[in-house]
Amino acid sequence: SRAMNRSMNRAMSRLILGLLPLLTIACTNASKLDVSRVGSRAMWQRPDDVVRALNLGPGDTVADLGAGDGYFVSYLAAAVGPDGAVYAVEVDPEVVPELEKTISDEKLENVEVVVGGYRDPKLPDGTLDVILIVNTYHHIEDREEYFRNLQQDLAPGGRVAVIEPNEDLSGVLSLFLDEGHTSRAPEVR
Repeated sequence: SRAMNRSMNRAMSRLILGLLPLLTIACTNASKLDVSRVGSRAMWQRPDDVVRALNLGPGDTVADLGAGDGYFVSYLAAAVGPDGAVYAVEVDPEVVPELEKTISDEKLENVEVVVGGYRDPKLPDGTLDVILIVNTYHHIEDREEYFRNLQQDLAPGGRVAVIEPNEDLSGVLSLFLDEGHTSRAPEVR
């Protein structure tokens, strides 16, 4: 229909106009552009920056909740070193073998897979210096109970870091959000 075509044309125009500054910057700085990371998971999840912000040190104990295929696990394992420990928590039994394979393939001896529950991550009480939750918060149904259980797992002074796509994001970046895989920022606080 005509109205739909006009709407699509307006949306495409907004997208192109929104990308023009980025394209201009990329073209003027083409010699500085690291094209090896364009479109890569490292580009949008920025694991080095995340681990640096967590301020992990040798010997720390950290959990990756919703570890999935283990993407962050190798970064966390390197940050805490051989005297540290990483718990890779996953609740989906179909994903656990892939997570275990990643850990085995990368020879991560300081990483333990934990098959967590939907109400309790099943981590050892009072031991965790940092709990990292990346793109998982929106999957936690009874957050109040879950985080009450999680709080018991923290060591004194332990911290929780939640990295979650913001449902309220607008503009061009909002086009890249998966529907249902976001949370509103005030919900996470």
